[in-house]
Amino acid sequence: MNATTTALPKHEPHVEPEGVKDTIEAIVVALILAFVFRAFVVEAFVIPTGSMAPTLYGAHGTVSCEDCGTEFGYGLRDLEDTRRHGETTGTSAKAVCPNCNHPNTNLRINDSSKNAESGDRILVLKWPFDFGGPGLDPDRWDVVVFKDPSDGVTNFIKRLVGLPNEALMILDGDVYSARAEDLSDVTLAELERYRHEKYEHRVGSKRGQLRPMSRVVLKELETKLKIRRKAPTAQEALWTTVYNHDFLPQTLDKNQPRWSSRSDGKTGWSNLDQRRLRFEAVRRDGDFVFLDGKSIVASNAYNIRDGYKPPPVSDMRIRMVWTPRDTSAAMMLRLTKLGKTFWASVRADGHLSLFDSQNVPRPDTKKIDVATLEPFTPGEPVMISFENVDYRLSVTVRGREELSSSDDPDSPGYYGPSVAFLRKQTSGRWRQNPPAAITPRIFGIDGAFDITHLIVDRDEYYYRNARVQGLPAAPWGPREGWGSEVTPIFLRGHEFFMLGDNTAASKDARLWDVAGPHLTERGEAFQLGTVPRDQLIGQAFFVYWPSGHRLEWLPIPKIREFGLIPDVGRMRWIR
Repeated sequence: MNATTTALPKHEPHVEPEGVKDTIEAIVVALILAFVFRAFVVEAFVIPTGSMAPTLYGAHGTVSCEDCGTEFGYGLRDLEDTRRHGETTGTSAKAVCPNCNHPNTNLRINDSSKNAESGDRILVLKWPFDFGGPGLDPDRWDVVVFKDPSDGVTNFIKRLVGLPNEALMILDGDVYSARAEDLSDVTLAELERYRHEKYEHRVGSKRGQLRPMSRVVLKELETKLKIRRKAPTAQEALWTTVYNHDFLPQTLDKNQPRWSSRSDGKTGWSNLDQRRLRFEAVRRDGDFVFLDGKSIVASNAYNIRDGYKPPPVSDMRIRMVWTPRDTSAAMMLRLTKLGKTFWASVRADGHLSLFDSQNVPRPDTKKIDVATLEPFTPGEPVMISFENVDYRLSVTVRGREELSSSDDPDSPGYYGPSVAFLRKQTSGRWRQNPPAAITPRIFGIDGAFDITHLIVDRDEYYYRNARVQGLPAAPWGPREGWGSEVTPIFLRGHEFFMLGDNTAASKDARLWDVAGPHLTERGEAFQLGTVPRDQLIGQAFFVYWPSGHRLEWLPIPKIREFGLIPDVGRMRWIR
């Protein structure tokens, strides 16, 4: 018996074609959401200048050093500026290599604006600043976008170094501050008097020079100010490489860096002109090499128009790959700052020591800190770093900190000098003739070992170049600017203080001398040298489009001018 079935008809859902009205509504909603996202969440900005270089680049050129091969960026000269700028005259330019000091003239990108590489394009997180409130304010050392106090329209980007309700002072390149609750009523009243007189001079109700800060108050601040160390991520971003031995200069002129040893011919060091340095003990008292031909100063290769002498920098880091060749291998690394000498001892048996000693430490020399690791294996390379930054010493092995001095200014293990000493050092004759910084040394003590990937870095050093920076619109203001060793600035509950990473070429909070109409109407609620909370836009967090690669082979000249291919390798988080 055959069974037959009747297939039921399929019922397809009825779909109305999307009307023009629905399409328009979807587009409008998408646009509204995009504008809301841009206005309140994340916005893209372009960096126009080099005030934050090398953290962020404005319009610039890029060159690979003709001598050592180091690639670096340099700021472009304004073609309408006919003044002499150091080594830049007329249409020629020299970008001095930050590694080997070679003045490059064969620049891949010239000064013409059409051939310039564009500034970094960044993303800025805005909503925390829009909503405000506890926990949403920016932190010290964040990179922040805000409105230019002089016009309220231009967007500025700097590093935030001063927070509300504190007195701030810049000393020997570092940031110091004291909380309002730690200051006496007398000092708070004097800081308020100084701020009020700034306002009176700004609005023209008072003539003459701004009355100096009371000595009594400066004396109290000397006992209350504390150094404000950089956040670890910011510190890593603010290290500047002074010399990388992987990029050896080829000509080796007298003004170029090199690792040098004793001149008596009895040295245990060899291969100093090669990337792998070798040591084998031949003397009982050890032997050392030192970085010769390199002044460690607060210079920035981005500034091809410098032409002035920057101050020396003592905060530095020496890092390397150390390979012991036998079980008795031992070395010491030496760094100095303001007349004090520090040593890090590393031995193949795993013993590490940190010393504060003017002479080469002996077994009975008092130690700052010690550690015992597993013995190092002969022939096995190990990464080692010794740094002295913000009055804190540390030794890192394989990326882990193993030794350190105290980072608490109130602790007996803290080695930093008094603020009174620093104020004296940063004024008077020292300002005109600063002492030369002593470069790092490596002491071979025993056994045999190799060193590769040897690098010396320096820390950020905030200073003001009096020759090219000043307060022209406020001749009544202090020569030193706001926040100096003689003009500390007090930040009220709504005020922040900003500095540029390229300190010599940054007109930052220290030098602001004009208040725009959007701030003058606030009267005394605005203080020169500060950014009010409501002028903050957001925190910069990512470089999403660095200068792109040009397609030089394209037959259309106009298109060749633009970097169409993204340089993915330079996309980075902003620290």
